[in-house]
Amino acid sequence: MVGVNNTSILQERELFLSHFPPEYRSTAANCLLAAVRRGCTTPQEVVDHALSAAYRRIYGSEAFTLLLLLAEEDPEALLAGARWALWWESLPFDERQRIKRERSEEALSRWMEGQPPTEKQRAYLRVLGHTGEVVNRLEASRLIEQLKGRSHV
Repeated sequence: MVGVNNTSILQERELFLSHFPPEYRSTAANCLLAAVRRGCTTPQEVVDHALSAAYRRIYGSEAFTLLLLLAEEDPEALLAGARWALWWESLPFDERQRIKRERSEEALSRWMEGQPPTEKQRAYLRVLGHTGEVVNRLEASRLIEQLKGRSHV
């Protein structure tokens, strides 16, 4: 799937995954990815294979039930997920790892923004000479890095 716009294909991934609660998203995505790994080469083949697997495993996980419901309620979202799966599996391993790292870093940053700074962070910031208020863990972490950089100059 060379020449595919990464932004649009990642939007297709989000469209597909938005139909699943967070705890079922990896199972749903892996169902599509497994179809590609088994040799499916078109979005419709991926969907057909994934639905066949879901029918066989419907009692194994609610994710499979939701996949079957999606086929009825929003088949375009399922095809979008299939297009994403084909694109994802076409990427070189190193590129997939890079994208996973970026998503992980973004998720961690979002989580840190919602958490208060730790006492260790506050204490270390005082040692580094910071006297102001710190709103969250992400800000504290960035301030620490910034202040550490100054002290090594």
